[in-house]
Order: sequence, then structure tokens, then C-alpha cells
Amino acid sequence: MKPSLAAICIALSLTGCSTVQQVLPAKDTNPPKPLKEFAPTAKLGTLWQASTGSGSGKDYVRIHPFVDEGAVFVAGGRSASAWNKTNGGRIWQTPIDADITGGVNGGQGSIFLGTSNGGAIALDRQTGKIRWNTRLTSEVLSVSPVSNGIVAFRTSDGGLHGLSVQSGEILWQQIRQSPVLSLRGAGVPVLAGGMVIAGFDSGVVTAFDMQNGKALWEATLSVPQEGSDLDKVTDVDGQLKTVGEALFAASYNGQIAGINMRNGTAAWSAPYSSYTGVDADANGLYTTSVQGDLWKLTPLTGQPLWKMDDLQRRQPTAPALMGNYVVVGDKDGFIHWANASNGQLAARTRGDNAGYTVSPVVDGGTVYTFGRGGLLSAFTIQ
Repeated sequence: MKPSLAAICIALSLTGCSTVQQVLPAKDTNPPKPLKEFAPTAKLGTLWQASTGSGSGKDYVRIHPFVDEGAVFVAGGRSASAWNKTNGGRIWQTPIDADITGGVNGGQGSIFLGTSNGGAIALDRQTGKIRWNTRLTSEVLSVSPVSNGIVAFRTSDGGLHGLSVQSGEILWQQIRQSPVLSLRGAGVPVLAGGMVIAGFDSGVVTAFDMQNGKALWEATLSVPQEGSDLDKVTDVDGQLKTVGEALFAASYNGQIAGINMRNGTAAWSAPYSSYTGVDADANGLYTTSVQGDLWKLTPLTGQPLWKMDDLQRRQPTAPALMGNYVVVGDKDGFIHWANASNGQLAARTRGDNAGYTVSPVVDGGTVYTFGRGGLLSAFTIQ
């Protein structure tokens, strides 16, 4: 039975619940599927773990770690910090004067994050010193990578804002009207071919020119369904993935699709409901469904290749590809490695006991996980 709207409605911090209602994804009230015993076929190694002091502790805050050539950057609560990739030692930690709700991303010597009061913040990559803090129209939910001196911030009012990396000046803004009811959160915009591509609460994916914000094309993945208020939710909030000229995206109560990025037309679509999103390479497209199933689909057609149902009702994160493995975290803090060829579990460990809401980040032979309790971990697998 789905929880009532009143029980899960979260007031939008700046606009109020009277105009826009944000909810958590509907959860099955049955207990999670018990974790099954299995014989590991891969050997895990824990390189290091660090308690960062930057945990959010909230289901609906999705803050991603950012990894570059020498450090891992995280944020949460009211602080941001940098950690040595080799040994997990802290490099710097910076207090922030508002709750952090979006990020982390980086580039061109800066680290970017956003806050609940609409602050778009750039920190110096080396020192953590605040470079600029620009006030946007509402709460920041995610931040894009950097392209040619511009970074884009996605806000809870359906906004996408292009800012100067150097000064924080707002160069362009696009607002897409949100429906009365939407999920709490927004996926990270992706960059491709001079475009910034973002999902919106109205069930669409839209591409904009990164330099001037001009809309280039729009693809619809979901439309409101008949039924309860929650059945009408159509958000494209999950992780997007580009492979060559293809964009892969999934929606809540809608479709997963392979989209031609030249013109926004869908090469194929299939009925999967996901609020976490996708990862993909030339050999497979991977997604976690609302039910908690992990799927592998054919990238060219969307036809299913396998389904792993061991994580049902465990709220797995978006998948991350790591060589021959697919990695996901879950709400109870377990991290699962599945064999990409057949979906069989290969390894499992426990990380942050507070659980995970964002996908692991793969960097070469290392996977980094960042949990709700602020635990940052680095793992290898053989």
C-alpha cells in the first residue's frame, strides 16, 4: 500500500507546499528482500575509509562525491571537504552557512555545490576557500560539470542556470514549469557536444546550448497517468548517461529511452520506472527500477538481457560500471558488485550504516562510495 500524500509531502523550502509539493518516491511497505548467501567470485579490498563529518542523514538529499586527479571532494550538512585519493587523509574542510543540498562537481580549479537557500557556491580546489556565492531562484539540487568557463546549477523550481566559473555571474537562465506534484531531487546535468542536458519534473529531457542557454531539443519520457496523485508524478530525476551520440535516460512512472543527441529523437523506449537513473557502455545499459530490480538492457534496442531481483525493496542506487562489474549501494549501507555479463552477485560489503542514496563513483580501478552518514570509502576488486 502506498503512503498517503500527506504523510510524505515535503514542503519546498523556498516556494512552499501550497504551490509545489515534493514527495519521496513511493515505497513498498513490505520488508526488504532478505540478502541471500552466495559464494563470492571476486576479492574485495578496502583501501581506506574516512568519516568526513559531512553526512546529510536524509533520504532525499543526493550529494555526489567528485573525484579528480588527486583528491575526492564531498559535502553535506554544513561543510565541504577534500580527501587524498591514496590514503584518505583530509586535505581541507570548509564550513558552509546553509544546508548543502546539491553537488559536488568540479573543474578549472574550483569545486561547486549548492544550498537549500539557493546559494551557488564555488570553492578553491586547493584550499577550500570560498571564491564566490551567487544567489539563485530556489534550492540547488544538482550541479553540472564545467565546459568552457561555464557551470550549470539545477534548482528546485525547474530552473537551470549557467554561471561563469571565474566570477559566479549568471550568464543565462532557463525555467521549466514544474507540475504541482513532483519527486524531491534532480539528476546531475550532463555535457555533450557543446550542450548541457538535464531532466525535468514534467517528464522531459531538454538539451541547451552551454554557452547561451538556448533550448535545442526536448524529449518526453513520461506523461501523467490516471490513478492516485503519486501515479501522476513524471520526474526525470535520475542519472543520465551518454555513449557516443546516444543519451540514455529513465523516468518515474514512464519510460527508459535511447535518445539521438543530434536532434532529441528517441531511437527506442521501453516501460521502466526509475528515479535513480542509468549507466551504460557499448555492451550494456543498466538501471535500477522502483521495485529494486537491477536490469541490463541492450543499448541499441532496449531489450532486456537479464534481471537481478536480489535487492527488491532495498532501494538500490543508480548503478555504476566498474570493469566487468556493476556496483550499487542500498538503503542499509551494503554495497553490491554484480557480474555485468550475467547479473550474478560477485561480492558484497558493508559501508556506511546510514545507507546510500547516490551511486558509487568509479575512477580507474577504484570505486568510491559516500553515504548518508558521511562515510567516504575507497574499494578495489579483483
